[in-house]
Amino acid sequence: MPARTMTVDTGEELRSFVEGLVESGNYKTNSEVVREGLRLLQEKQAHSKLETLRQLIEEGESSGEAVKWDMNSFLTTAKMKAQNG
Repeated sequence: MPARTMTVDTGEELRSFVEGLVESGNYKTNSEVVREGLRLLQEKQAHSKLETLRQLIEEGESSGEAVKWDMNSFLTTAKMKAQNG
């Protein structure tokens, strides 16, 4: 995908930080710094989603043993309860 220009207002503090990273020689351009920051943000979000999934799996595993569930029986029971109040 071809690169597209995006204008971002960073404020003076972040502008100085980005320029300092470029001047240090760690990055060639301001764009490289911003891309690296965005990649790190993507990784952080992916890690957060993965951690949430791990917690949900652990919750499910610790909730007890799985039991067989029959949808037809469930629906029949639910209909009977609804009719009988």
